[in-house]
Amino acid sequence: MRKLVFILFLLNIIVSCNSQNNQKAYIGTWLEIQKKGGDFVIVDCGYEGASIKVSNTSILDKGIIENSDFKIDHIKQDNDEIILFTDKQEKSYYKFLWENKEKGISKWEIHYDKSATVVKYYVNILKLKTIKTVKGTKKDCVTNDNVGDVVNDSFKIDNGNKVINIEDDNCISLKNKKDEMIFERCFENSIIHIRHIKGDFIPLTIINGQKSIDVDFFNTGNNWVSNSITYYSDSPTGEVKQTKKITISIKEFDFNTVVEQFGEMTSKKTSSLDVIKDKEKLMQMDIYAIADILKTNPISKENITIYNNAAYNLIEGGNYNEARIILLDIVSFSPDRVVAYLNLGDAQWGFDQNEKAKKSYQKYLELMKAQGKDLNKIPKRVYERIK
Repeated sequence: MRKLVFILFLLNIIVSCNSQNNQKAYIGTWLEIQKKGGDFVIVDCGYEGASIKVSNTSILDKGIIENSDFKIDHIKQDNDEIILFTDKQEKSYYKFLWENKEKGISKWEIHYDKSATVVKYYVNILKLKTIKTVKGTKKDCVTNDNVGDVVNDSFKIDNGNKVINIEDDNCISLKNKKDEMIFERCFENSIIHIRHIKGDFIPLTIINGQKSIDVDFFNTGNNWVSNSITYYSDSPTGEVKQTKKITISIKEFDFNTVVEQFGEMTSKKTSSLDVIKDKEKLMQMDIYAIADILKTNPISKENITIYNNAAYNLIEGGNYNEARIILLDIVSFSPDRVVAYLNLGDAQWGFDQNEKAKKSYQKYLELMKAQGKDLNKIPKRVYERIK
């Protein structure tokens, strides 16, 4: 009997220790990795990559340009997810989840108050040998030669007679020596870099999600116009580079319209919908990739169920912002689609848009009653959240 009690006591200690280890799995130093051709890899750009260092009390987020240091206010665990909140209001957090525990690969959902949620993947430095290292491409790496500072960059052209300025990542202005504005504009859903190349033209790299464009705009008198455009995209075998003669003014430039001229819309129209059917691939997509698919394949009666299922899967995976932009298009196309408002409310609630979520839940209840649906099937969380 004593032997049995002793064995149970030891088992209890072992289980307790394992439980504590799982709860502390996020502690350590993690190096950011990327997914290329279906595999996670370390991208070598010749400088120290982005990483996060997590202790019991703090998070040091080391970026390529700058570092951020946060104190952990409190921690919550939801099944396999561990959420490290950096404020009492729970508006900013780092959410940890194992992607591949054996290889030491983790998935981190990072959200700052009033900012979009970002999903990144990291490998624990103790497991670096499990991940292949590849040489970074032009799109992967930041260099002094081609991008300068990401924010508030400036560059003189035309022998110093004109100055290009970049502000807030996506807005460009051109001024003369007297600081008089020649023109300015912003590029929606894009990040703008100046390629520091001397000449009488505006040399830009325009990044949208996983795609980028190099373009030089030349002065034609009243406008600045391109002669050719180089387009970079990913494929299962690596980066694809295409150059084409395209004439377009900087004022009329639209990223998606230009990409379509490289045959992107025709070749990917079917496959893009196939991508969101694949749950694993869907979870790797950011809001820019989702927006590209919605533009290429507008919601219709034929594909609305595919989109609704994708949005549901994104919510289940905690990708609330990506789900939200799909569902907003769904309810715009089909205002009487009951379940879409429930899902939209869930996505908005998960994205900290609580007031908008309440309105979506109210609309869901109204449609359930108006269409004679079974009110007993309404989830309890709907009533709890609209109080």
